[in-house]
Amino acid sequence: MTYEIPKEIKAKPKILGLEMRELVILLISSLLVLTILRDLVHSVFMMPYFVAVIGFMIYLFMPSGHNPKKRHYESLILFFRHKKAVYHAMDRHKQENRQLRG
Repeated sequence: MTYEIPKEIKAKPKILGLEMRELVILLISSLLVLTILRDLVHSVFMMPYFVAVIGFMIYLFMPSGHNPKKRHYESLILFFRHKKAVYHAMDRHKQENRQLRG
């Protein structure tokens, strides 16, 4: 008897390329944004508003081109959480380096 051994044991089920957790977050967040901001949109622009919000939510959950293995919403979180300070290396051996060069 032979048994098939799956190569990816930790693979998560996906629908439309999204994991189940991401799909639920996408649906809840888009419905939340649509209902909260609906009063701010004129009735003439309601359909373009729905299309734009749903398109933006789908864009957020697509894979990021600049950060491998991350989604766009994760890239935004990383962007807003990064430290604003600049790192400057201290030259501890300044005199020794001058002697070596000169």
